[in-house]
Amino acid sequence: MLRIAAKKPDRSQYRPVEEKIFEVSKEPDPPTKDEIQQIESELFGNIDEQFVKPESLPGAPLFTIDRGEKRAVWNDDDEEDRDIDLGSGNICKKLRVGDADDAVTGRELETKLRAQFKKIHGAPAWTSVVKKKQSLLATTGNMTAKSSTLPTKKLSVSRCKNLNGCRIAPCAVQSVDLHPRARVGLVAGFSKTLNLFEVDGQNNKHLHGQHFAKYPICKAAFTANGTEVILGSKRPFFYTFDLETCTATKIAGIRNCPNVHFQNFTQSEEYLGFLGQEGRFAVFSADDKQLVRCLTHKQRIHSALFLDSKTVVTAGHGGFCTLWDVRTWKPLHDFRDEGSLRITSISKSASHIAMGSESGVVNIYNVNDVFNTHAKPLKSVMNLTTDVDHTAFNSSGELLAMSSKVLKHSLKLVNLHNLQCVPNWPTSKTPLAYVTSVKFSPNSGYLAMGNTKGKVLLYQLTHYDSY
Repeated sequence: MLRIAAKKPDRSQYRPVEEKIFEVSKEPDPPTKDEIQQIESELFGNIDEQFVKPESLPGAPLFTIDRGEKRAVWNDDDEEDRDIDLGSGNICKKLRVGDADDAVTGRELETKLRAQFKKIHGAPAWTSVVKKKQSLLATTGNMTAKSSTLPTKKLSVSRCKNLNGCRIAPCAVQSVDLHPRARVGLVAGFSKTLNLFEVDGQNNKHLHGQHFAKYPICKAAFTANGTEVILGSKRPFFYTFDLETCTATKIAGIRNCPNVHFQNFTQSEEYLGFLGQEGRFAVFSADDKQLVRCLTHKQRIHSALFLDSKTVVTAGHGGFCTLWDVRTWKPLHDFRDEGSLRITSISKSASHIAMGSESGVVNIYNVNDVFNTHAKPLKSVMNLTTDVDHTAFNSSGELLAMSSKVLKHSLKLVNLHNLQCVPNWPTSKTPLAYVTSVKFSPNSGYLAMGNTKGKVLLYQLTHYDSY
């Protein structure tokens, strides 16, 4: 067998490979505190010299508030070095004070231009506004506190849920009243049912309902002490409803006296007065509901009111009014409501008396003037054009509500501070319909209005805090 010997390679032609050793570099050490301070000093200078430490000023406050005039945000230092020749141009010549006043600096020129502007145009109005704002913000009083006086230009009113929203009456609401001490309201009408509701403005929960068979209710009202409800109708008797026991009591009328009806009445703390035909006015005791006296007016009585514990006024045809002394039941004197042919409603406050007529005019008197034979009204409000069925003052005597059920949306509020109607409410979008009854809450926080749709609208007067 033939063998071929392998030829060994010549290794002399190859260069030896150089061995490289890679060393892993270590992380540099963090700078020391002295090195950091040295770098900060090179970049920002000496920081300690730029700020004044509070502890270096004993007794000095940490900060101060500059309440002076505002300074210019930008200041040009070159204006000081600039010289302006006032004699070089015709525009600048008027700024010279004398012939020698030729060269001025930039600051002096600015001062002269400001003085010239004020001389021609006067001081700008916005500068005084800024000063007023600064003085206002400098005070520390309660700027959101309510004023005790009712504003004359705008009345703040917010609508609440209807008082009888959970039980709408099937017919027109004839009477609405709010309890003198509790948050309770009543609604009554020809449905022969007396309904009591809680007055909270949100839920107005139904509390109680009392049906009176064959007794369409014309008027219902809480008594002055708040323990009962008086109900009147076109019947020869009337009802009382006890709020504590929820029981109704029938009170017999006047025997052999058919001229006295019990559909309309007025009351005081001691008496109940029912209006009748042919000028009859029957007075009952508020305690035992017994007949006390039966007065006779010269004309048919359309409205009556107890002015105080000693006086009652009756009004009838021709605008004639008679004041009676309750202690002797004798007339004190007569007076005539100016411009009235038939007085349809009377209401009073601590200082005013309002009398509405069939022509829509409401005369407002001072409470002491009606005791004079020739009483003159302070104001004759002519914003309504039909019979004024209801007039009501709020508890403070600042607002007077007047309404008419003959014409739709006939309700107005009068501000007694200026004897003008409230301009901003009610509006054309207020769903008043035909208003049949109006009542303020004891502290004027709410205003309730019944209408012919069987609804009782409830509005909150936000100027007054409580119910």
